[in-house]
Amino acid sequence: MRNTLICTVGTSLFGNFKSSQEEELKQAFTEKNWQKLTLLLLDKPNTERICGAEINSIARIYEKGFLSSLEKLVFLLSDTDDGKATGDILKMYYANSRNPINFKKVECRVLKGLRDDDVKAFKQEGLKNLVREISTETRNFSSEAIAINATGGYKAQISFAGMIGQALGIPVYYLFERFSEVIELPPQPVALDLVFWLNNYPLFEFLETEQTAIKAEIQEIIAETMSDKEIKNLWNGDYIKSLIDEEVMDNVTYISLSAMGVLFNERSRLEFAKQETTLLSLIPQDNTIPEKKEINLRDDHGKDKLQNFAEKICNSPYVKKVVNSLPFNPKATNQIRRTKANGIVEFVLTWTDAGLGLCIETTGRNIAETNTIALHLKENYSK
Repeated sequence: MRNTLICTVGTSLFGNFKSSQEEELKQAFTEKNWQKLTLLLLDKPNTERICGAEINSIARIYEKGFLSSLEKLVFLLSDTDDGKATGDILKMYYANSRNPINFKKVECRVLKGLRDDDVKAFKQEGLKNLVREISTETRNFSSEAIAINATGGYKAQISFAGMIGQALGIPVYYLFERFSEVIELPPQPVALDLVFWLNNYPLFEFLETEQTAIKAEIQEIIAETMSDKEIKNLWNGDYIKSLIDEEVMDNVTYISLSAMGVLFNERSRLEFAKQETTLLSLIPQDNTIPEKKEINLRDDHGKDKLQNFAEKICNSPYVKKVVNSLPFNPKATNQIRRTKANGIVEFVLTWTDAGLGLCIETTGRNIAETNTIALHLKENYSK
């Protein structure tokens, strides 16, 4: 049941106002009287060019019946004054009861960094935030409920919106300026290697959470589970190069997920969710009853909380025992601190102030199996 429309937004509406021959429109625009402009637009057919690409395309999408109901309309705005003002007008336009296309909820979200006067911000922030906004909506409400209208906005933004839709299984619509009908954008190839993602899951999640990290520090962490040859192959591979951005500042190399890397991570999460049951069925289980599983904890602050959590997590058939407590990690934001090919999972209770944590021995026989279990534990035992 497709009831949510996500729209990329440009500033064609303002361009139309500037070139309009209608004095009332031009005067309202000059005075920045957005409310009056909205009312003037409502007096016009929503397919007239003066109404702009967003209103025109939404009208065509509605006419074609691509939405089963009008629950939510989300406008994704550029990080500019004109972008935000356009969003204000569009929100008032679709919130007005005079509008026959009346969504129950209308939201405007500014994509930080999405601006044409800062190429670096556009690439490192803007496009990533485009992925995150659509991905968050998808995780919260499922791809079956969402459609994307990629008519408005920068050309790179429109292209990437199409790629996001293909990757996440969401239809993407576009209204060509000289045509009166919307078309569904054809799928664009976005490679997915779920095994690669599972083998490197902590790396992707760390970069997604922390945004930017020092490459040397990341290499120290992955050196615990990978040989020097494997690390070299990882960084030199064409696959990872399309997913990671590198930047050198003061002779220090920093890495972050590229916009494609953020999309790859989001798509892999969704694919894992679909295949989780199958993947877990291939991993051996520990048949020891939970009460008999060994729990070893240091006599530290918070031991009672750790004991309660250890007893809870021992209910998982993929947990063999609790090896020990972890040092405090008060700044940790991801429950999975580290995983190892021998089945070890370091799990942090991020909801505790001290960042209490456990070292857990699981039934994982390699890094992919261990990361599969870690994801399963995070999903089922996080608070």
